Order: sequence, then C-alpha cells, then structure tokens
Amino acid sequence: MGKSIGYLNLFMKHFLNLIMAVLTGSVFMQVVFRFVINKPLAWSEELAIYCLVWLTFLGAAYAMSLKAHIGVDFFIELFPVSVRKVFFTMATIASIAFYIIMIVQGYDLARQSMAQLSPVLRIPMGLVYSVIPISGLFLIINLVHLFTKGVKTGGKMV
Repeated sequence: MGKSIGYLNLFMKHFLNLIMAVLTGSVFMQVVFRFVINKPLAWSEELAIYCLVWLTFLGAAYAMSLKAHIGVDFFIELFPVSVRKVFFTMATIASIAFYIIMIVQGYDLARQSMAQLSPVLRIPMGLVYSVIPISGLFLIINLVHLFTKGVKTGGKMV
C-alpha cells in the first residue's frame, strides 16, 4: 500500500509542477500583453486564478504526504507516549471528519455548478470546484498512511 501511495504522491507532485508552470506562463503572458503590447488578455487572469485554486488544494494534500503542515508540538511533547498516541488519534479522527465534509460538500458544490460557465474561459465551474472533493480524498489517503506509520510513536515521525 505504501508504494502505491508513493506513486500517487509522485504523480501529484508532477501534476502540481505542471499547474505551477501553467500559472507562471499565464501570469507572464498577461504582464507582457498588458504592459508591453498594451492589449491585455482576457483569459489569462482567470486561468491563473483557477490554477492557483487547484495548486492550493492539491498542494495541501501533497504537503500532507510530506508531513509539512504546521503543528505545535511543544505541549504534546510534555506528555508520555501513551497520551500522545491518544492526542494523535483524536487529531486524526477530527481531520478525517473534516475531510469527509470537504468531499461530500465539495462534490455537491461541483455537481450543482456544472451548468454555470466561467465568465471568460467558458468552462463549467463544477470542474474548478471539483478540486475540493479530489483534494479531500487525497488528504484522507495521505493522513491514514501517516497515521499508520506514526501511531506507534504518538505521531512523531522519525
């Protein structure tokens, strides 16, 4: 299971790099067309916004795989490992509950927004919003993987 999650995260890393390249290219083109050619592009700003949204949500899921989310360990380290395991389990359960809400509500939002088109690119807004349930699923997968690896140490990854 760990190997397939590793491949999933490797794919996500490359997909995030691709989104970042599209975002950078779009913003660069907008600057060139606006300030050099004096004919701003209508679609580049909207594309950059949607790329940033996807980059943020999927980046959060990828950061989960690296255990790169911010956390305060000072108080947790004051407790013995048995109590830390309880805190780690409670935090994992609360996070999974939130991610399940993200998946359910995000899917509902994406489904309801499929008929609405974006102003300039004319793509269904449901495609833009679909990153919410997708990232929620990836967050759960990575969190469960980290939980199974870290439950013995109370969440402390070596």
